[in-house]
Amino acid sequence: MAFCISCFERQAIVFTTRQVNGENVDEAYCVKCVYQSKMPGVIEKLTAAGINDSNIDEIADKIEYMMLENGADGDISGFFKKLVNQDTDYHPFAGSDAPLNNDTDKKLEKNMPDLEAVRIFFKGDKYATEVTGLVIEEAQKGHSMISLMPTSRHLNAVGGLMGAVYYTMADFAFAVAENCELDSDTITVTQTAQINFLRPWRGGRVTCTADIVKDGKAVCLYEIKVFDRENKELALIIVNGFKTARK
Repeated sequence: MAFCISCFERQAIVFTTRQVNGENVDEAYCVKCVYQSKMPGVIEKLTAAGINDSNIDEIADKIEYMMLENGADGDISGFFKKLVNQDTDYHPFAGSDAPLNNDTDKKLEKNMPDLEAVRIFFKGDKYATEVTGLVIEEAQKGHSMISLMPTSRHLNAVGGLMGAVYYTMADFAFAVAENCELDSDTITVTQTAQINFLRPWRGGRVTCTADIVKDGKAVCLYEIKVFDRENKELALIIVNGFKTARK
């Protein structure tokens, strides 16, 4: 699932393509950002489905769970009618007192708080999360996955993805995988990094995975890969980390 490129918080449900320097660039937006932007061709369907200023926040919460359980219809208005009309067994936040009715809800209750805590902690890395727009998708000790929906601000003069974007993604993915245990007495920082560019980015969402190769008392080694929307490998990065006491 992709995150909205406007708020970087909610799941995207509307996908558009525009041309930048002659190449297609995919963009993705959540229901709330689409509604507030009054996007032509979409706002009419949202309004027809019964979405308005008084219920847009509730709908935006519901979509996080409806998409996991039911997916989206080909007709977007039909999907939103489901959201508006569903009023049973709904809980806007995992871990609430609302009844759980399936295994997906139980999994969300168990896993969401930890991931959200990691996301909140790493919001302190403002260059990665606010300036670049990286989103943490998975986080556990020794493994992470982050995503980015590039926009024009991420491109170089010839319309390609800036090399600095690859490095930022790799460095952030490494930091999340190695430092996601928030109660740890140590913190690991990047000591060296080597980037190998494998093929050019052709547009669309980019993901980055970090996986530990070797762990020691003072140092560690990670293999980090960057993929395009077709899951083709764009870059391979090797990172050496150094462990130090958390201040």
